[in-house]
Amino acid sequence: MKKPKTTQQYVVKRKTAIHTKISAKLKNAQSKSAAQQIRSVKAAQNQKQKTMVLKVPQTVPAADVIEEKLPPGFKAKLSYGGDGVKVSADIRYETEKTDPLIQIKHIGSKGEIVHREFVGPAKVEKWFDENGNEVAKADVGTAQVMPDGSLKPVIVAKTKEIKVEPVDAEVPQNFLPYSFLEVWGEGDSDTDGLRKMGADLMKTGKVGAIKEFSHGYGKMYVGFLRPIMNKDGSKFGIEIMLAENKRSRRRWMLAEAGPSTQKANKPVTPQLW
Repeated sequence: MKKPKTTQQYVVKRKTAIHTKISAKLKNAQSKSAAQQIRSVKAAQNQKQKTMVLKVPQTVPAADVIEEKLPPGFKAKLSYGGDGVKVSADIRYETEKTDPLIQIKHIGSKGEIVHREFVGPAKVEKWFDENGNEVAKADVGTAQVMPDGSLKPVIVAKTKEIKVEPVDAEVPQNFLPYSFLEVWGEGDSDTDGLRKMGADLMKTGKVGAIKEFSHGYGKMYVGFLRPIMNKDGSKFGIEIMLAENKRSRRRWMLAEAGPSTQKANKPVTPQLW
């Protein structure tokens, strides 16, 4: 005969069932949380990978690089006679030019680009826009062409104060000469100042650099000042080389004779017997 269930046994079984359900729910929640964490980590890794891929710089294939095609130049014959060295060579040459370092344009009152013409036998100075409309001379100004192509009104006045700073003597070699200025002192004290400046430049082996120089007329230059001595060293002078921009040397040649210029020799036959 079975014993009837007591209240205490019922409570114990009830607690055990509740505990089992809670444990199952906790395990299920932990499994879901772990799955979510894994998905989050993978998503973050994928996003990081995508971001890294986007940051990789795009390289241009060598086949797409277009070399500058230089003009053929003019033909001439070059002869040289030195101490035991005589040279005769067919050469080509071209005039070395450069664009101005500071691009200046003349503009009208509305900001339009204008140009000057000398009209008639009397050569009367007149200004016209790109459509041929005359512009009053009083309305003509100057503007600098900025890197983005815009025009910035500027005043290009004749230089009255020349500021000089010492730089390495090799710097002027990279600039294309435009013209040379001869400089001298107005009085004895001014000559003393120039003498002191020239002596310092010669002592340090430097030249004087001038960042801005203009004669007016809408043109800007850079300048390089250096002292010069006469043959017996009793007198000195000061000259300024003006330049519009750096040189563009494009016709480099090999300093040592290459395979194309070396004398061809007869092939050496290997010893067979």
